[in-house]
Amino acid sequence: MKSIYLLIMAFFLLSTTSYAKYVTPGTGETISLDYLVTNSAGAVTLSAGEYLVNDTIVISLNDVLAITTNATVKFAAKTYFHILGALVIDAPDNVLFTAQDISTGYLGVHLDGSAPSTIKNLTFEYGTAFKISDCSPIIDSCLFQYNNNNSSTSFGSSSIVLFRSNAIITNSKFLNNQRGAISGGANVSNAPQIIGNYFEGNNTKNSNVPQLNFGATGPDTARIINNKIMRSSTKSGGIGYLPIGDAHIIITGNLIINNRYGINLQGGSTINAMVSYNRIDSNNTDNNPNTGGSGIAFSGGTADSHQNSIVTGNIFTANLWGITIQNGSMPNLGNLNNADTSDDGKNHFINNTNSSVPGIDVYNNSPYPISAQNNNWNTNDLIEIENKIYHFTDNMTLGLVDYSNAVVPVELLNFNATITNRNQVFLQWQTASESNTSHFVIERSSNGQSFQAIDQQWAAGNSSSILNYEYTDQHVSGILFYRLKMVDSDGKYKYSPVVKVSVVNAASMSITKVFPTVITGNQKVNFILESDKIRKVNIQVLSADGRVLQNTQQLLKVGSNGNFIQIQDGIGKGVIYLRFSADEFQETIPLVKQ
Repeated sequence: MKSIYLLIMAFFLLSTTSYAKYVTPGTGETISLDYLVTNSAGAVTLSAGEYLVNDTIVISLNDVLAITTNATVKFAAKTYFHILGALVIDAPDNVLFTAQDISTGYLGVHLDGSAPSTIKNLTFEYGTAFKISDCSPIIDSCLFQYNNNNSSTSFGSSSIVLFRSNAIITNSKFLNNQRGAISGGANVSNAPQIIGNYFEGNNTKNSNVPQLNFGATGPDTARIINNKIMRSSTKSGGIGYLPIGDAHIIITGNLIINNRYGINLQGGSTINAMVSYNRIDSNNTDNNPNTGGSGIAFSGGTADSHQNSIVTGNIFTANLWGITIQNGSMPNLGNLNNADTSDDGKNHFINNTNSSVPGIDVYNNSPYPISAQNNNWNTNDLIEIENKIYHFTDNMTLGLVDYSNAVVPVELLNFNATITNRNQVFLQWQTASESNTSHFVIERSSNGQSFQAIDQQWAAGNSSSILNYEYTDQHVSGILFYRLKMVDSDGKYKYSPVVKVSVVNAASMSITKVFPTVITGNQKVNFILESDKIRKVNIQVLSADGRVLQNTQQLLKVGSNGNFIQIQDGIGKGVIYLRFSADEFQETIPLVKQ
């Protein structure tokens, strides 16, 4: 009976084995995982090649936990690494921190000291958070996924939690975490450098939090640069700032797509932000214009304490709203009236719309004026631009948005061609507005396909008034086609519609079509000639040096004449010419013989 009792007690003791928290000596030791297996009295064990963390490990000040070989580390529920010294992870391939039981998870890692830490090639999953306090580690080429599954929010409420940290986080991925990817408190100064990372599918619990969520930065500057902040849950935004205290922020070169909103900056003069050259696209996952959908949402502040935010060079496309402005935030969306060129607008707005107020690129829901000069509104029509902006002209209680110097090509009102006498064509055109327009090239064609420049005229350059231009083409005949090449100061151009005239005189004849212009062997070359009377036309095939290779005549009737000439097979390869001559008319068409 006694032996049975002892056996039962032994089994009970075995099944309830517990491990005490282990604290390293603090004597400048470099601690490895194998060191912990040997010295932690079971707090860390090794089983089938995997390290099992069974109780919390404290790496004391002056000590370093170094993991420089590939390893799998599995944590029991409510355990974590508390690093008061330094953490160095730099394995050749990967170190995996995961849970012994993914249904319960574990707390994670708490970096809690001033010693420099470097974490590379770490996969951190199924924990509550990677918490960083009062230090600024380098985190590079890591993967953070499926975290925040522990109910503890005191340890952290995003995959990486910052507390008085200027961490450098680069080239890492944040995927499918239950709350945000990286966060810091509203009244706690954090100025991280978040560069070249990939964020997607975070906030799977669908809480009202952005993937990147921060507050104050103190005197330092936070930088969010060249990241991809991709689709998250329907309630999750891309980047959010709500500082209590000063915030200095650079957000540039990012792709921000398929979030509830792109960027949200809430606050007054404490916010100093440069938002530049981002693509902010399709942030409409909640599809409710009353609760989100802005490419950038500005709020807070007063007329005396507004934000110092500049928005320049961004592309806003397919959001519910392009930019929304509330309270006294007063962002600078483009200002050409100062010497500073960093705030010269240059934003491009494309197809931002919602069901409540369709097609709005800028919604100024504040009583204060907004400068939005030198932006591209994806239209040439100033009335259409006005319709894309909701402001004073829609509701007199709102501030006026100044979108002067809108970047639009020249707005052409009309282009006409008339015959003034038997051999002159008078061209007239009007522009309703010009922005950085350089000049007009007048082009002419006898067949409506191949145009040649015959002259050019300088444009006014910048104007919102109706301007008139004219040009006379002298000593011409036949059926002619004209167009304008409208050239901007940066070399970009577009064409006007083509106009057609028929100049009738004694030698009125024109070529409307020659095909093909690249021939092989003794292929036929077809042509269509227009003539105002019956006449003979002489058709010659010329070599590149002007020698006559073939010569024939055809009789033209009044109107359109379709015919062909068969090129002789003995004519060599290269460029040859087809010349038509009749009365005063002569025109030469180049051909290529292969």
